[in-house]
Amino acid sequence: MPPWKKRVSKFDLEDLVVDVGYWFKGSTNRKGYLTEFCELHEAEYMEILQHVSVRWLSLERCGTRILRLYDPLASYFKSANDNQARFRRLQEAFSDPMTEVYLLFFQATIPAFTSFNLLLQREQSSIFLLHDEMANFIRKLCARFMVPTALQGHKQLHEIAFKEKANHLPGRKLNIGFTTRAKLNRLLDDGDITPQQMEKFHEAALAFLINAVDYALKKLPLQEPLLKHAKFVDVRQRLECGVEDALYFVERFSHLLPYHRPQEHDLLSDEFLEYQTMPVPPLQDPEEIEMGSFWAEMATRKHKVTGVRLFQRLPTIAKLVLVLPHSNADAERVFSLVGLNKTKTRNSLALDGTLSSIMTIKMAGLEPCFKWEPSPAIIKASKKATSHYNKEHRS
Repeated sequence: MPPWKKRVSKFDLEDLVVDVGYWFKGSTNRKGYLTEFCELHEAEYMEILQHVSVRWLSLERCGTRILRLYDPLASYFKSANDNQARFRRLQEAFSDPMTEVYLLFFQATIPAFTSFNLLLQREQSSIFLLHDEMANFIRKLCARFMVPTALQGHKQLHEIAFKEKANHLPGRKLNIGFTTRAKLNRLLDDGDITPQQMEKFHEAALAFLINAVDYALKKLPLQEPLLKHAKFVDVRQRLECGVEDALYFVERFSHLLPYHRPQEHDLLSDEFLEYQTMPVPPLQDPEEIEMGSFWAEMATRKHKVTGVRLFQRLPTIAKLVLVLPHSNADAERVFSLVGLNKTKTRNSLALDGTLSSIMTIKMAGLEPCFKWEPSPAIIKASKKATSHYNKEHRS
């Protein structure tokens, strides 16, 4: 998923964390001076984190680290002197009391993006969660700047009039985070900022949230029927679904699911009713259910009297749904893994040979090679293979 817009007014979080990271990167002297300012402010010195643009989740961590060192950093840039353009930008930023407010706002807002992003990056199948999580994500953003009544009564997210000014909360009621609001009020009471600056911040925060919702509505596949029908594989949502959800996949993937005759539909309907009404053992932590294992167990259930399998069709459909990717994160991991193994110094690795074998082993999630202990049978077979190879290649 591409990064959401990060700019609030003229303040850019990504520019700030990159500038701070590069200023202290590789400079022992600058880190030493910062350590002295940390001691002066009775703060624990922590390494400045480096933001990587292709790893968007690092943005939140970098911003949080800057906030934890904010007072020492502000003193450092106000006291030091340098003619570099990056230093002048940082000196100007840390001299502005609103910089900390913007950082606090991002700290309160970005976790909503991060939690949704983490769902897209999960390795286990989560396609059955995607539709509801997309809707919840957008509603959470809307709740930060819209009056509650404007969010009620809308079955479709596209019906929410989030751009209408009449539906927006007044500036002082915007949900910008408790710490952000307290800091903003304190600066205003102390005379460090003017009411105009506060109002400008409210306008910028509102614009950021509106743009984020607009971007999400345009980019997320909220109208994709496959995501809506995939919810039936989640045992926690089975009562909200119907056999038509399973039949959707029978029709869409007709070349893989041979259940097209009316008789098969009737049998599938009976299985679905059994699935909805069957007793499910109480689970200590419903959030930790692994659906792949659940449906593998469902395929083995048998009638106590006849011994016939209770579910002969529904698990097959469910397994097909579970192998559908819910994002492109897995593909990106593969590309990254290829780049880490086929380098400039190892550019002769054959795609259908050594590289393929390396990828297969690493993608299997096995333990590190230095921890792996071969069995006696493997050692014996390896010795035989070595002996055979040596005999064949004797000069």
